[in-house]
Amino acid sequence: MSLLKKLFSADPEGLEKKADALYAAGDYGPAKLAYEKALAASPEGAWAALADKVQRCTDEIARQRIEEAKAYLVQGSIELAEQELEGALEVAVDETIRDEAQGLLDGLEVKEAQEQAAATETTDEERVALLMGQWDEAQADEYDSYGDVLVDALLAMHREQFEDARAQLEMLLADAPEPRYLWLEVGRARLLADDVPAGKEALQSFLAALQDDEGGETKLAANLALARLADDAGDFEEAMGYFEGAVHALPEDYRPYLAMGAFLRASGHGAEALDVLHTSLELGRKAGTDWRLLEEIGLASELAEKPDDARSFLEQVVEFFTSHQITDFPPTTATTLAKLYEADGRLERAADLYRALSQGSDKEKHALYHYETGRLLHALGLSEEARRMLTRAEALASADDDELAAQIAALLQG
Repeated sequence: MSLLKKLFSADPEGLEKKADALYAAGDYGPAKLAYEKALAASPEGAWAALADKVQRCTDEIARQRIEEAKAYLVQGSIELAEQELEGALEVAVDETIRDEAQGLLDGLEVKEAQEQAAATETTDEERVALLMGQWDEAQADEYDSYGDVLVDALLAMHREQFEDARAQLEMLLADAPEPRYLWLEVGRARLLADDVPAGKEALQSFLAALQDDEGGETKLAANLALARLADDAGDFEEAMGYFEGAVHALPEDYRPYLAMGAFLRASGHGAEALDVLHTSLELGRKAGTDWRLLEEIGLASELAEKPDDARSFLEQVVEFFTSHQITDFPPTTATTLAKLYEADGRLERAADLYRALSQGSDKEKHALYHYETGRLLHALGLSEEARRMLTRAEALASADDDELAAQIAALLQG
């Protein structure tokens, strides 16, 4: 008997005891899942007590996320704190916990509003200081020669006054004896003003004006922007040329290799993508875990017909999120991993992944995820649980998706 079938159709008391142990150990996420499986396998008379235990788990998960948020606040990581508090509000049932999370979140919003209001009074000075802090010496020297006109143009660009910014930068360009970094700003302004051909030309002029050892981050940014433009135009060879330029700009940085590998994978070159992505992985070890890199290696491995490697790396993405008490997995990771497990005959694991997606933030596809979970449960012989998921899928399905509606109906009637 498969693992999932045991969990759903075997001893509900055993499942509850397992969940109790997980709860006592503070593993509230796994405990919640175990209680839910016990609930699905139990007679109706036991539902109330088990539902109460599920609620206790969600409240404890919310408490943990609030504590995580407080820790992020101490570190000054406001955005991460907001994510944790919003996550706590999504799962908490207890009003006291909800009030605490909402109070902290409201406080952050007030603080953010106050900071934005204060920033408005000194915005130009602060923005100029921030910009200057990002310039290298050669860039700063050139920009200094253009005076206040350049600063005004950059501030206009920040205010999304793209045409005004472009006009001021074009005026400077017309009189500049040897423009170099100015081409970069002109290119950005032209692209933001939706003039792609002229923006591309300016970025190319910027790269042509630099020496081999110049540019750094700006050369990386320009090459990646040009690579994306070439990709949008369907020119694979040109895009690859700019990705190679990005690698040469910062050869010890994992990011350009990740960008090139993702492009190769999306273009159908799995083996070549893996070579590049493994180089990125080696270079990125000091930078900490980047789940996007793990996902790309997993997807490229699947494309290169290396299912074991694909499962390994995609599972690392799932583990990264679960270690942060997050079960809202990236859809591409979870769906690819589910298909790999299904192909390997591990339907129970595939169903668990689709079930997680059916409760995640990709709400436009909730009907599909409920259907996939129901389909797999049906294949496992778990008819009652399958019907529940398929009934939810039917309720969520869009009236425009006739194919999905027909698939759902076929299983419900079968």
